Amino acid sequence: MRSYTRIIACCIAALILLVFPVAGGNVSVDLHEDGKAYTATVVLNQTERYDLVEPGMLGERIPLDVVNLSVRNETDPVSVTPDRGVLDLPLGNYTLQYEGRVTGNTLQMLFSSPENVSVHLPYPFMIGNPLLTSLQPSGSTTTAGNNTTRIDWSNVRSVELRYYEENQERLLYIFAQFWLIIAVVLLLPFLLSREKKIDREYIPGKQKKK
Repeated sequence: MRSYTRIIACCIAALILLVFPVAGGNVSVDLHEDGKAYTATVVLNQTERYDLVEPGMLGERIPLDVVNLSVRNETDPVSVTPDRGVLDLPLGNYTLQYEGRVTGNTLQMLFSSPENVSVHLPYPFMIGNPLLTSLQPSGSTTTAGNNTTRIDWSNVRSVELRYYEENQERLLYIFAQFWLIIAVVLLLPFLLSREKKIDREYIPGKQKKK
């Protein structure tokens, strides 16, 4: 009986995949040199729908505002216009390319199905300092070379990447040093007065009278 149940479950899952194809693929993102926009290239296999969406203020899905959108099948360009962020396509293999904006040095992307994502950051943008950066979800791999930092995720439904410039890291160190000096200046008189108090209370060879 259990074997029949498993067979029926597998058949239902297969039918669901046939009726609602999964728009999974590979996404490559190149941050522009000014750090304010990016170019994304999406390679899709056996897809008839792709959602161009981003997370809203409350995490809801809202249409992604893109420019210079181009769609190609295996041989020719395809003319298609997003309808509230949805691209409806004949079933097939496609390559999408578009440009999106970045706000506050934070790149956010949302996908309808698990995707393999690669993000390329040009110098001077960095992600090495955990106080200034954020990489979500966890499990990403990072490689650096040729004045470029590459971050890869496998099978993710969303990506959030906050990066910073080298000058911001310098300012962080200066700010930390400034507050360290302030802390020393404020604590030093207290420590000296405490040491003098201990010296007055303790006299070698004598005990305090009870």
